[in-house]
Amino acid sequence: MDRKKLLYSECLEIYNIEESFMDSLEDSGLVHVSVDEDNSRFIEIEELVGLEQFMRWHYDLNINIEGIEALHHMLDRVKALQDEIEQLQNEIRFYKSL
Repeated sequence: MDRKKLLYSECLEIYNIEESFMDSLEDSGLVHVSVDEDNSRFIEIEELVGLEQFMRWHYDLNINIEGIEALHHMLDRVKALQDEIEQLQNEIRFYKSL
């Protein structure tokens, strides 16, 4: 099996999370679960960072799926705004150097 993905069942076992929680994350679009040609479900390794964050929010902070969605959206928006600020600062530096 390609090491860039983790079997769904292994993910549940390794992280010791409930299948219903993972299904809720998938249903809300926060985690993408793929199916390969053998009908095996898997999760891309790149998604594990987000999954771990969602797990902390849910299990450590008792935040429900709707709250996780809201937090995720807000953090994405903050990152986009930070990127825009950085771009604008670079433009200002460029024009000041003229």
